[in-house]
Formats: sequence, structure tokens, C-alpha cells
Amino acid sequence: MTTLDDKATEFEELRRADALKMRKPNGPEACGACLNCGAELAGDLRWCDQDCRDDWQARRGVCVGVAA
Repeated sequence: MTTLDDKATEFEELRRADALKMRKPNGPEACGACLNCGAELAGDLRWCDQDCRDDWQARRGVCVGVAA
């Protein structure tokens, strides 16, 4: 017989699996410059804007936000 605890555990495992599928992939480390165009950046930024990020990902065949 399935208990309430068993159902809660199953639900948690399913939610965790979904979250892992949708997580952002690990990427390159920030180096102080845009990884696409080389513009100087402050802090831990990797790209100067969304267009540079998208261009960088497209050129490397990175597919973001799509669950397998």
C-alpha cells in the first residue's frame, strides 16, 4: 500500500528531475571581456548584452532551455 510519504517522495523526485532538465548549462568563466565581441566588462559578466550571448551560443551550437 502506498503511503502519503511514498507519494510525497515520488512527487519530489519527479519535480527534481524536471528541474534538472531545465537548468541552465554550465558555461565558460567570466574573464573581464565579452566572450563574443571582446568589449570590456565589469564584474562576473560573460557577454555585454543578450545579442552577443545569443550569437556566441549560436556559433557554438549551444541549445539553451530545451528539455531533452
